[in-house]
Amino acid sequence: MSTTETVAAPSGLWPELPLNQELILADSRGRRIVGTLDGMTEDRSTIWVQLLGGLGRRLVHHQDGYWLENARS
Repeated sequence: MSTTETVAAPSGLWPELPLNQELILADSRGRRIVGTLDGMTEDRSTIWVQLLGGLGRRLVHHQDGYWLENARS
């Protein structure tokens, strides 16, 4: 998948992704969250991203304004 493709589940929830998958999330202001998938709630509404560079983890809800810019396994 190229870095210009976006991925969204039809329901607006996060798509099913494997743990430890590399992710790039983006928002309309150009902010990006780069890291790996560390966890996902069962209903796929919320994900935990382990940030690149040892910067900790970030909780991202599907209504926070971010979309999945790319996903590489």
